[in-house]
Amino acid sequence: MIGHPLRVKEIISELERGGIRIPEIQRGYVWKRSQIAQLLDSLYRGFPTGSILIWDTLGDVQMREIATGLGRNARSDFASKIILDGQQRITSLGRVFDPATPKQDRILFNVETEVFEPYSPRHTGDPRWIDTTEFFTSSVTEMEIVEKLEEVGVITDKEFRKEIFNRLKKLDMIREYQYPVEIIREDDLEVVTEVFIRVNSGGTRLREAELALARLAWKLPGSIVGPFTNLEEYCEERGFDGIDARFLMRELISVATRQSRFRDLKTFWSRPAAEIEAAWERTEQGLRNALDFVQGNVGIPGSVLLPSHVSLIPLTVIFSVRHSLTADEIRTLRRWFLTANCFSRYVGATETILNQDLSVLGEDAENIVGLMNQLLRDLRAEPRVMPSDLERAGMNSPFFPLAYLAVIRRDAEDWFKGIKLRRNPFSEDQQIEYHHIFPKRHLNACNVDQYARDEMANIAFLSQKANRKILTREPAEYLAQIAESAPHRLEAQFVPMDRSLWRLDRYEAFLAARRELLANAMNEELKG
Repeated sequence: MIGHPLRVKEIISELERGGIRIPEIQRGYVWKRSQIAQLLDSLYRGFPTGSILIWDTLGDVQMREIATGLGRNARSDFASKIILDGQQRITSLGRVFDPATPKQDRILFNVETEVFEPYSPRHTGDPRWIDTTEFFTSSVTEMEIVEKLEEVGVITDKEFRKEIFNRLKKLDMIREYQYPVEIIREDDLEVVTEVFIRVNSGGTRLREAELALARLAWKLPGSIVGPFTNLEEYCEERGFDGIDARFLMRELISVATRQSRFRDLKTFWSRPAAEIEAAWERTEQGLRNALDFVQGNVGIPGSVLLPSHVSLIPLTVIFSVRHSLTADEIRTLRRWFLTANCFSRYVGATETILNQDLSVLGEDAENIVGLMNQLLRDLRAEPRVMPSDLERAGMNSPFFPLAYLAVIRRDAEDWFKGIKLRRNPFSEDQQIEYHHIFPKRHLNACNVDQYARDEMANIAFLSQKANRKILTREPAEYLAQIAESAPHRLEAQFVPMDRSLWRLDRYEAFLAARRELLANAMNEELKG
């Protein structure tokens, strides 16, 4: 039985026999290796690291897989204890004490400096760095480690030998570190939900999303967390990385309530389970259609060229209730999406602006024209990209996707093979890469600063093979070669055709000329 308090070695024992489980309401394991190292340092020094809250129930509770190999396949013959608070710490300890943890995920301890660090190749061969997982899980003794350090010359005198031995003993005493434990014995899910939320309510806005997801998981056990995970994986497969459970929760709330805030949702939580499940089905279908629209109608291939995922939410709301749009609505919506992202609509007071847009759309999401007009009113001017907007703006600029779309619209070709650049090519060596027209090596030799060197006006979209073929040749050489046989390939990527601009000493003039060409092309994209 788990008692009060709970020692680290008892936590590990319970994990190994399946006596500790994680409920599906918990978010996934998110700690970085640096956080695990910091935890071990606190345990080593005897610092407080919080308490553990356990739910003791005989009820049928949906679980999620714990992110450590310890006890993963164990089936205990008794009721497991469910962790409500302390999952990240317990899982981290499980990974440290799991001999199957990959070497690159382990934490090392320096016996000379008493510092804990995540594994790095630079530690290889340095006997002062002790693999904590190996230390805790192997049969090697502290004395054997000391003798090895003496053999390699790390320990040179008796006093230091004694100090190292004591440090290793202190490291081993992490097993005896005691956690205060609180146990809730309650089968009423509403009561447990309230306890969980109160314990975890001191966080940030991201935490609000997690708590909303937890409440939903209690409301619909087994019906939400799994589908959320499946949809996350689907989005990633489509190229939209970073769409996680928190974002999906915001999508669901927006579809179900036409506002995006997580607080003050008492009416939503009181809805019948079937109604919430129906809202989730609309949300899932709406997001899938939104991704189809972004990739197919807008031309954005995935998150790498999407400045903000928040812009997907109005699209999801629209496609959650609209089964068809007119040609004019499609054009308007494409223009809205590009303009909203290019001019950073959802940067800053995101909730306020998003709620305003959801309100404008209306309950039936019919007012797409109103959505566009609201954006234009807030911009206070016709959206237009100026060449000055592109000065020292790199690949992270919200204008960069417009450059990509403009190139694809003009059926740009590989500069050497003549094969059209495609968003999703079949051949691996035709994958699109970003190429510095004036190579970095030459610009660095001319002391051009990083922002000017990496400006989007110096970036072209090429296939991998073309990029490798150019390597570090001077633009005056390889651009002339392309211009002789296929000048349209350069023109499709808005390369100034004045050959005098292709020389290194004319780099600034080249950038200025290409900014003009790119800005004009971007404005054409914004017009639709």
